Amino acid sequence: MAQFEVLSPPRPIGMADEWFQFVSADHFWMQWRHAGILDALRQSGIILQRALEIGCGSGVARKMLEQDLNIPVDGCDLSRTGLEMAEPGRGRLLFYDILELHPSMLGIYDAIFLLDIMEHIQDDVAFLDAALKHLRAGGVVIINVPASMLLFSQYDRVTGHVRRYTRLTLSDLLRRCGVEPQGLMYWGLSMVPVLLARKAYLRLIPPTETMRVGFSPPNRLARFIFGLLKDIETGLSLSMPFGTSLLAWGWAGRNSNV
Repeated sequence: MAQFEVLSPPRPIGMADEWFQFVSADHFWMQWRHAGILDALRQSGIILQRALEIGCGSGVARKMLEQDLNIPVDGCDLSRTGLEMAEPGRGRLLFYDILELHPSMLGIYDAIFLLDIMEHIQDDVAFLDAALKHLRAGGVVIINVPASMLLFSQYDRVTGHVRRYTRLTLSDLLRRCGVEPQGLMYWGLSMVPVLLARKAYLRLIPPTETMRVGFSPPNRLARFIFGLLKDIETGLSLSMPFGTSLLAWGWAGRNSNV
């Protein structure tokens, strides 16, 4: 268990702590998202020395980033449960509310990662605006969110989602906060039928089982098939017209290529 620094007082959060027990670095979805993040960073051409993952939870994504980027990645969250489950890393772990804009945290990061956090936030404009204040001049923001309200299900409700995004709504959010998106891509097209089936099935099971059933593949065959779909889709250099998730990146004040 890692030690974490406390910069903020406790406050309620819209994230179910139960999720942390199911997430791991070998989960196909975590690897799929991670591949997209690395591709976005390659496209940006940014040289990273210090980064911050906002809403790091139990630190699984942070650990993956540190391993592949070979830099310290600080992580902050308001879930003590998640932070207590995190392993020590090269960067700092912080119990920190970014809306407080702690002076020691502002303008110091080359990149900030908001990985499946924005969908939990009622006022996503104010939250993203606060997050961007932690970037240095010329830094990059990378955001991943679930896509399309068509796929909104009992799983979203139980995990604390208040929305899913489209390409239009995510790009609008970025621009309202002064970020011109340099890349915005759907991913997980091959998983759309799976999520539609999940949406129907979750209506039939108790809410206490929703998170486990909704996130964890049911058996080894399913894990293999989902991993194969991930490998096929990430191996294609194609722009997906739709998907189960959206990933965007950009710099504040730069011209858009989207």
